[in-house]
Amino acid sequence: MTGIGLAIPAGSADDHFVAALVHSLAEPLIAEGLGLFTRVVHDNASEERMYRHWAESEGIAGVALLGAGRHDPRAGLLDMLGLPFVAVVDAGDSGDFSSIVVDVAASVTVVADFLQGRGHDRVVYIVGPTDSFTARSRAAVASERFEVVNTDRASDAAVIAALSVVEKEPATLLFDSDVHAAAVLAAFSARGIRVPDDVAIVSWTDSSLCRSTSPSITAVNRRGSEIGALLGARMLKAVDGAPAGSDDAPHPFVVLREST
Repeated sequence: MTGIGLAIPAGSADDHFVAALVHSLAEPLIAEGLGLFTRVVHDNASEERMYRHWAESEGIAGVALLGAGRHDPRAGLLDMLGLPFVAVVDAGDSGDFSSIVVDVAASVTVVADFLQGRGHDRVVYIVGPTDSFTARSRAAVASERFEVVNTDRASDAAVIAALSVVEKEPATLLFDSDVHAAAVLAAFSARGIRVPDDVAIVSWTDSSLCRSTSPSITAVNRRGSEIGALLGARMLKAVDGAPAGSDDAPHPFVVLREST
């Protein structure tokens, strides 16, 4: 079967936003008789090798890119290899190629306005390694609106970081990871720290985990499903030889739950 290739950076492999995007990306492709072939890549060199392999095969009609920018060398490589592509890009770094444009700054404003409107004066953004394309761009913008604490990927490291923050003064904790948010919620409960009475918790990634904790976790719906559908539709145009074009991704929204 001919299909579309998607290389997923290892740092994004467990991102629920990416999972929702991939699921919705596949639907319009399958409807047109195309498959979706995903591979997890661990560095730039392995990603480049994958594209070269795909170009030599007859089964890949085009490539979907996550997190490309105007000077991204992958765009030039795919052009050279003759592979049509569509990229998910930040509005501040879009190029002259087909893309789905995500306004990261606007998404940070949505969250900041929500928290400010509910009286959350001190917000601390706790983020693990920014090796996923969504985390990198978000962390850069978030640093202009919130205090930022960097931590490790391990849940224990997030718990230590969160406890250090709330020991100083009250704060709302905004986690890039839903797993970190749930781990800190459990740790707080074990220590008698009440959520949301003593500390409010928000996850930048909505998931079934956020819905199933007690209390449930307020989270950001980053519209991964809608972005995936837009990417799929634009990808079909690209493989049909249409001129480069772009679509704006819908803005995320906050799902209010019990943790705020």
